[in-house]
Amino acid sequence: MKTIAIFYQGRKQDTARFANQLVTRLQCEGHQVRVVDISKEEVKEGAHEEQVDCDNSLLQGSDLVLVLGGDGTIVHAARICARIGVPIVGIDFGRVGFLTELSPEAVTRDLGYYLDGDASVWVDERTMLHTVLEQDGKKEEFLALNDVVIARGTWPRGVQVKIWVDDYFYNTSYADGTLISTATGSTAYNMAVGGPLLYPQVQNMVLTPIAPHLASDRSLVVQPEAKIKLQIFTNSQTGVFSADGQLNRVVQNGAFITVRKSKYVTHFLRRRPPTYFYQIINAKLRNDSTATTDTQHAYRTDD
Repeated sequence: MKTIAIFYQGRKQDTARFANQLVTRLQCEGHQVRVVDISKEEVKEGAHEEQVDCDNSLLQGSDLVLVLGGDGTIVHAARICARIGVPIVGIDFGRVGFLTELSPEAVTRDLGYYLDGDASVWVDERTMLHTVLEQDGKKEEFLALNDVVIARGTWPRGVQVKIWVDDYFYNTSYADGTLISTATGSTAYNMAVGGPLLYPQVQNMVLTPIAPHLASDRSLVVQPEAKIKLQIFTNSQTGVFSADGQLNRVVQNGAFITVRKSKYVTHFLRRRPPTYFYQIINAKLRNDSTATTDTQHAYRTDD
């Protein structure tokens, strides 16, 4: 018997219905089941449900977390699961699906491989970011799987961002802002603003300006153990800080963020071969969904 957690957004009828079906199946197979509906988690007044992370005690002691949703829900779950060392299997109910493993249709056929620890299953480890935001004499710490961003606020005016790498002053960027991405996040906001794509297991960080004023202001791939420090100058407006697009803060003129590779790692369980990354990138860039179906790739075997 294993303890299996189901993590999902209950406000979406398709995921709620599927979660109920999974509970019945897993209990009939003798597993203990925990259900975490993030739409029911208490959040700070006025905050969106994905702006805060639920109590990790809800998942503590689980052997596996099944996340029903898209990449956003998986990123939310990853910040919790990484801290307690619980692996994730993503079931795709989203639009993009870079991080998911199974389609809902494939669950009946394939879920047993992950529950039983089949030899074809391997652990996909993803680097995360540890960030400290300093302003007004206070410090806040954040964990992110995809990226952290410091950028302009409401007004369509560029901001200055001073950049240090390992205490070496690197550059002053005039742009809408700057983002620091993991390899996982390289296919998210980083890709949208023209940054490079990195293979998922690469541990390097990517520093990418957002809509820079100068064409010469380009992305920089930084060594895994680097410390990156940014200071934002917003002039007459406030700016914004965001971790994974979900943990958001207003920032004042002169605020600092310091970013390093986190000690925490997200663990995904996979059967798709590591080269599947190239297939899904090709499919997404060509908007060809047929290339990402479960019948279009081979799973790992003992052969």
